[in-house]
Amino acid sequence: MGLLPGYTRSMPKFSALASAVLQQVDDLLTLVPSVESGFCVGQAVGVQLDAVGASVSVQRASGWDDETYRSILLKKLRRNQWDGLNDSSFDYVDDGESFCENGNLTITAVTSLPVAAGEVLPVPMGVRAV
Repeated sequence: MGLLPGYTRSMPKFSALASAVLQQVDDLLTLVPSVESGFCVGQAVGVQLDAVGASVSVQRASGWDDETYRSILLKKLRRNQWDGLNDSSFDYVDDGESFCENGNLTITAVTSLPVAAGEVLPVPMGVRAV
């Protein structure tokens, strides 16, 4: 309000309108950081975590609580950082994980079967198994 010209300060309706509009802007500026942090993988819960999962193409399976789903999302995001080199592939495979190439240029991580980390390599997207 202090930045408004001096002649408008004597107009009570204008001052009230400017104050109401500026209060809404201030409320939005306060809200934006909380909305942004609510969709962070480490802080999101419930439907927010589902929205994060949808953005990385991992749907929540029935029976997964937030912590389980969060760990799966973090693994997926970590795999997205892989450079595609065999030397670094084992950094992105956890013990007890295997990968299944679906035949349609997608790969599914399977964590129910115990597989030694050295037996299965992740395959980068776009590489088709022949």
